[in-house]
Amino acid sequence: MLALVTGANGFIGSNLVKILIERGWKVRSMVLKGTPLDFIEGFDTEIVYGDITEPETLLSAVEGVDVVFHLAAIASDWGPEELFMRVNAGGTLNMLEASARAGVKRFVYMSSVAVHAYNGHRGTDETAPRDCPSYLYYGRSKIKGEDYVNQFHSEGKIEGVIIRPGLFPFGPNDTTSFYKLARALEKGAFSYVNGGRAKVSTAYVENLVHGLELAGKHEKASGEVFIIADPWIVTWKELIEKFCDALGVKHPWLSIPYPVASIAASIMEKIWLLFKIKGEPPVTRYRALLMKDDLVFSSKKAQKLLGYSPIVDFDEAIKRTVAWYRKVKGKYG
Repeated sequence: MLALVTGANGFIGSNLVKILIERGWKVRSMVLKGTPLDFIEGFDTEIVYGDITEPETLLSAVEGVDVVFHLAAIASDWGPEELFMRVNAGGTLNMLEASARAGVKRFVYMSSVAVHAYNGHRGTDETAPRDCPSYLYYGRSKIKGEDYVNQFHSEGKIEGVIIRPGLFPFGPNDTTSFYKLARALEKGAFSYVNGGRAKVSTAYVENLVHGLELAGKHEKASGEVFIIADPWIVTWKELIEKFCDALGVKHPWLSIPYPVASIAASIMEKIWLLFKIKGEPPVTRYRALLMKDDLVFSSKKAQKLLGYSPIVDFDEAIKRTVAWYRKVKGKYG
């Protein structure tokens, strides 16, 4: 089986490439020219360059491929709507068209639980409404990407599979989320919203890519949507304190009520837009929402249909993530 992984040199992509190789797949890694290859250096993988927003660069990448794992995306809570729609939605359509034309059998699409409004979830499954608010462009772009996958599947052009990871993916090679979190914890610059009492679903990356691999090969996955989340349910406070203990730093004590955090985030977003400030605001409405209510999602469907179960437990996941952070500390700002 030949797999193509888009976004192969990123956080989740590099971990997926690793596990696919370990499980006997032939792997072609598609990366954006000019982006670092550190995380897949030394892997037995064919590297090809492509840009999902430029269809002509995708044709050779999908040639002879059995399964496409489409992970390349703008994964952020801040940026213009046009960018998210062009890359996350339009890029997915481009990949689907190229894949179908090349005769690819299956297309596994990395979506997000951000397709749902974060208004309280306690064991939510794949059938919940995709009611992401219109101002959260990332979630809206993922809904559009899912629609394209479903369209191609229903038309018989390709087998579509949609994966939504638990709310908080983390693990080695996570330079965008955990790395920044660890830096903030070390500096004592982290604060809870509502005391960190809300419960959350995590997706430790080695468990997540295990689920992705199953989705790529299991006959019952075709045409389905799966949530891949860890089985443990923790509050944000419990999770953060676990990280602090592993890092050897003090537990955060500051907590901000959600209404205050939301107002502050709205003001900051307006200032950033008004003055066209580069980078992202320190607080956004999306980040404030993360700790407002329980956001627990169920992987029962993946367990039943795919035989999914985590391969790394909670304490080991924390240990491995912090060990990676210590190894690369200072390298990513």
